[in-house]
Amino acid sequence: MTPRRSLHSGPCDHLCWRTLSHSCWDQVSFVLSRMAACGGTQKNKVTVNKSIWDFLSKEAPSKLDQLSEENKVRILIDGETPEIYVLRLSPENHITPNGLHVARKALKTLLKETEKELKKSHKQHQLTSCMTYGDKNNDHGGELHIRNVYSRGQHSTSGRGIPGCSGGASSSHGGSRDHRRDEAEDDRENQCPICLGEIQNIKTLEKCQHSFCEDCITRALQVKKACPMCGRFYGQLVGNQPENGRMLVSKDSGLLLPSYEKYGTIIIQYVFPPGIQGAEHPNPGVRYPGTTRVAYLPDCPEGNKVLTLFKKAFDQRLTFTIGTSMTTGRPNVITWNDIHHKTNCTGGPQLFGYPDPTYLLRVQEELRAKGITAD
Repeated sequence: MTPRRSLHSGPCDHLCWRTLSHSCWDQVSFVLSRMAACGGTQKNKVTVNKSIWDFLSKEAPSKLDQLSEENKVRILIDGETPEIYVLRLSPENHITPNGLHVARKALKTLLKETEKELKKSHKQHQLTSCMTYGDKNNDHGGELHIRNVYSRGQHSTSGRGIPGCSGGASSSHGGSRDHRRDEAEDDRENQCPICLGEIQNIKTLEKCQHSFCEDCITRALQVKKACPMCGRFYGQLVGNQPENGRMLVSKDSGLLLPSYEKYGTIIIQYVFPPGIQGAEHPNPGVRYPGTTRVAYLPDCPEGNKVLTLFKKAFDQRLTFTIGTSMTTGRPNVITWNDIHHKTNCTGGPQLFGYPDPTYLLRVQEELRAKGITAD
């Protein structure tokens, strides 16, 4: 029988784990089930497996940012064991106990969703590893990549490399494999990623240099003006952010951000009055409430570059959207649209603040994914 982890009883914010071998995903599910049992005086705390929190912080920081903003709370790490974190919800302003309950419930829901994404990512990684291993270690695996070569008459006269044909002396087998590998690489280069056939009337996209059949990429760009391979946009993407919003920018030379103490701070304020949804929104004719959001950038060259990109995104109505709140479940509200903003000056990435050494690069990647670049 597989030994299991045992849990010593105690308050839910001071869990003590005894180290025994066990399935990683059973640990995850068990920790999440313990979160539902936390009650009493611990209604502002949540326990979570470290792998889930690290995955969420790295892959979807904007979701944490949105949760914090909508519920006016900060998420702090209040304690930890070798395998779990104890998270504490700290309200920025005075909120009702029910408001804190809503925030905690929203955090638990987000963590459960992240658990599913982490499992999916783990399974995909295992599948990719197996496929890579097979390519490297199975001679016949190479044949899958060159299935179209022989149909074009590009076969070897000696029959080497074709399943079932004898090659000759053993010293020639290595050369045969190298030959097949070169042919396979050429085949992939000549294969259209859309139809998976040989490229006809090659069309190479200017910015990313990915090539396709002319007819294939023409039809693809009619559906979505982005490269099917890398997602880089061609043309201008326009979102459904409410048109009556304003982006106000000011600078404070006395406000210093961690890691950027030599510079002042750029303060961005987004202001949206209440309005009525248009034809491009989920529920045309239905009212939505107004909102105000504040974000911070260092007043350095790279920070000003990001500011310029933020302005482009706002002008193209990409910064916000109208939908259902991820945290409260309330429909028909203004929400962030997956462009990560720093809504606190301090506290690091977990509190959506600084220091965060890679933030300015990461957010430029998020913007590039929506077609917002400096060129």
